[in-house]
Amino acid sequence: MEQYSQRARSLQQRLGRVNHQPVDVESWTNKRITVNYRVPLEQLEELLPGAIAPEEIRDTGMGMLSMCACDFSVTKFGPIPLPEVHTNEMLCRISVTIPKNGERRRAYYTLRSDTSSRLLGLCGGYFSHFRKATSSFARVDDGKTYELRCRAADPLCNAELTASLDAVSDDPPETTAFADVEEATDFVLELDGSCGYNFQKGKLSFQDIDYPDWDVSFCHEFDLDSALLDYLVEAFDLDATFDCALYMADVDQTWKRAWMYDPQQSGAGVPERNPRQTPADD
Repeated sequence: MEQYSQRARSLQQRLGRVNHQPVDVESWTNKRITVNYRVPLEQLEELLPGAIAPEEIRDTGMGMLSMCACDFSVTKFGPIPLPEVHTNEMLCRISVTIPKNGERRRAYYTLRSDTSSRLLGLCGGYFSHFRKATSSFARVDDGKTYELRCRAADPLCNAELTASLDAVSDDPPETTAFADVEEATDFVLELDGSCGYNFQKGKLSFQDIDYPDWDVSFCHEFDLDSALLDYLVEAFDLDATFDCALYMADVDQTWKRAWMYDPQQSGAGVPERNPRQTPADD
């Protein structure tokens, strides 16, 4: 157990920093495709700090590991409107619950986020919990194909997604554990917010997210190549089973400011999990 725990900490220290986000951030998303894999809960636990628990899909004993490919524009930092700052992004995440203000909150925990924007990579790399880094991207968005290719300084974070926009519908694929797109949307996307964990300080960060009334569909034809996902499956012996890919477009969101806090003092308790030791560095 501890061998996996140490490996997970070392990996996340390699992937980036976790810190406060002192201001709200408003954005408009052009397109987003989230590719989802079911993984046994006990395997996902080995990737997570002890204060964070993978969320179970109903009573299946399975949680969710996802890769998100998107492009969006940041329109405001705090109260200050910005000239449109566009970014292409690749993000690896786990669906989790965390303690916050006396209750359990549903969130996604980010292992890594790559951005094409130097501004967002710089600011987000120091002032967010997304373990963000600036990387080189190429994008195709011609109305029929959506393709995003990420080439990172760390080759472990290279990724490429190609999807057919003609293959988007509300019909659930045979691979999914969800009854329909509404149930899939609720579990994967309709979360309270996002979160991160600073290993050095032993502190959590939770960020509320304001969502719109969005229109989500399944994407039935796509190809995803992710070095990080491949590494997680091999290094942590994950039994990852493809579930579904979710597509959305034209989405406004506000990412609220977030401050790190001690999960032991949150009042909601920490889930019963395998013991973790606090590492020395982040």
